[in-house]
Amino acid sequence: MNRILNIGVLLLLSTSVFAQSERATDFGGILSAECSTDVGKSFSLSVEEELRFDNGCTQLNRWLNSVGVDYIFPRNRLKVGVAADYIRRHSDKGYFENRWRIGAHLTYSEALYHFKFTYRSKLLSTFYDERTGEHRVNPKLYWRNRLQVSYQLPNSRFKYALSAELFWLTNDPKNRIVDNLRTVASVEYRLTRRHYLSAFARMDNDLQVKEPVDRFWLGLTFEAKY
Repeated sequence: MNRILNIGVLLLLSTSVFAQSERATDFGGILSAECSTDVGKSFSLSVEEELRFDNGCTQLNRWLNSVGVDYIFPRNRLKVGVAADYIRRHSDKGYFENRWRIGAHLTYSEALYHFKFTYRSKLLSTFYDERTGEHRVNPKLYWRNRLQVSYQLPNSRFKYALSAELFWLTNDPKNRIVDNLRTVASVEYRLTRRHYLSAFARMDNDLQVKEPVDRFWLGLTFEAKY
């Protein structure tokens, strides 16, 4: 009983502190399309286009173009890959700026009954255009770690997934911190043998920053696999 009371007190205190903190909120939408194709037994090539809207889903936040290549080890448990992105992003100062991003990831998956557990570790380096403004840290190097659990019954067209991801800014001399937590719940529907449609709800919560923002997103992703 004492243990239960202690846990209850801690939850109440944490809720009180969170409620008293000055956190801004925003809501937006994401539309994306992906296409991937296998090259031989071990390699996969992919391209992606994404539009993201914020400010109550009334303003274009960014336009992303991405290309990537993955190497899949035997038994499909381990995968490594690299990707390059071009991003046209609306800055806090009211104009659009160019960003370039390169990244590498390592992904490990393990199946258990109808569940699949996936851990992904990713390094991302984002380069900013100094012609549109000075940046104290350029490029910014993030180390992102995501754990995902998915569930799908045999022969079912639906697959459900829940994931959590931490963002660690590693090369800022003043702020080497975990500054964002991303949580995503999604459901994927298999339209055909090669085409999929996913709907998801995403929450991005700023951590350890001066002006934290909680951002909520609803999105749709169309995916083609060849």
